[in-house]
Amino acid sequence: MRWVQLSFPRADERFLFEFHSTLCHGLESVHAVLQFRIREEVDAWYRNFYCLGWPREEHTPLVHEAWLFALARAVRTYVSAKEKELVYRRIVHHDAYEKIADKMHLLHYVLNYIEAREEEGIEGVPYSKHKVEQEAIIYLESEHVLRLDGFFRFRLREYIQELCAMVDLKIEQYMAEEEQEAIIRKLRAFLFALPRRQSLLRLVHNASFAFTYYNEAWEKLMPQGLLSLPPQTESAYGNEEANIIGALAEFAPEQIVIYTRRPGHGLVMTLKKIFEEKLIVCTEFSFPVHIGPDT
Repeated sequence: MRWVQLSFPRADERFLFEFHSTLCHGLESVHAVLQFRIREEVDAWYRNFYCLGWPREEHTPLVHEAWLFALARAVRTYVSAKEKELVYRRIVHHDAYEKIADKMHLLHYVLNYIEAREEEGIEGVPYSKHKVEQEAIIYLESEHVLRLDGFFRFRLREYIQELCAMVDLKIEQYMAEEEQEAIIRKLRAFLFALPRRQSLLRLVHNASFAFTYYNEAWEKLMPQGLLSLPPQTESAYGNEEANIIGALAEFAPEQIVIYTRRPGHGLVMTLKKIFEEKLIVCTEFSFPVHIGPDT
């Protein structure tokens, strides 16, 4: 087996310990089939790791694969560190960053999404690890010198572009969610300040955006549409949603029970967010009230 040179940029030495540990641990983990030697030399720009591996018994495809995977894991460790740094810089240089109050929450929001995406993976293999390791193996199959900074910047260019686009998208989603949460807080404050008119309001979900309203005694109620929502909240919802929320404001109940066969419906979920513990969703029920066939 030939020498492989992994050149670690001295400008990134803050990541050196983790890279070196992964490289040594990765090679030691395959010592049952592979012996190895690492020689380190330093020049003006790089800390060069010259790695040599040879089989303990015979050179088989399995031994060759173990050798390449051990090297690729070390490459991936460097890439992961650079990736996190890139994500952080992408966030703090985004046009919307200064407008966001809880900046640490945004950072965790984006990083948690990326980590979750990696865990879901491709056929059980974490996405970024799979992508980076495969690229490293393909490269090392034909080349014996891998400069880590060049590999990150050029070999993974499309992968990095995809990552940047994903970060931008998650920032926009975060801002949209924060705006929605602010609207819900204002709407909740308005609704909960209204004088109570019903102790219990029953809603039967007949169709996507259609409810029948009943009081605690199962007497049918008809909203009059006389109460408007605050302008800054009404504009955040479609007409059908706004009408239903307006009806609930008009009835001003202490407690709401929704009877539905579709608890995951968008409107039901919206009402749950607004009313929180004041709202109960019931999916198992039997009563002499017609439930539409599409509920």
